[in-house]
Amino acid sequence: MRQVQEITESSKGDHLSVVREAVSRVSNEYDAVWCVLDTELDETLTAAMLREARRGPVEIGLSTPCFEFWLILHHVDCARPFQSAEDAKRKLREIVPSWSESNTRFADFADGIDAACRRAQKLSPDSGEPLKNPSTGVRQLVARLQSGSEAR
Repeated sequence: MRQVQEITESSKGDHLSVVREAVSRVSNEYDAVWCVLDTELDETLTAAMLREARRGPVEIGLSTPCFEFWLILHHVDCARPFQSAEDAKRKLREIVPSWSESNTRFADFADGIDAACRRAQKLSPDSGEPLKNPSTGVRQLVARLQSGSEAR
């Protein structure tokens, strides 16, 4: 991949605005543009967000109920649905007691990337299931990054 640019916030702060901002940045400078987002568990908003991304084209790494589920998969198999994002975060703190939202250390998860990808694939083999609880599409981004680094 030629460049990586992070969009951490949009002016409105909602997922659809983040996707629209990403769509506005699609150009030949990038091999791909990705948004890594938690689900809103609102099917109408998620459908609009996915339509907007396809228009871009922008890839979506959507996690239900939240990104922290992806981090859980680095350490354990976990197929049980979560009642909320907070429920998933509690589970992650049980597994990695030093974890907090303000202190996510790559070293706590680096050794589990391949396991997380396998576990995520097993849970949701069809990437067209963005609202399945739990699920994560971050594995597709990781696969893309790994294939890009192998091509060098």
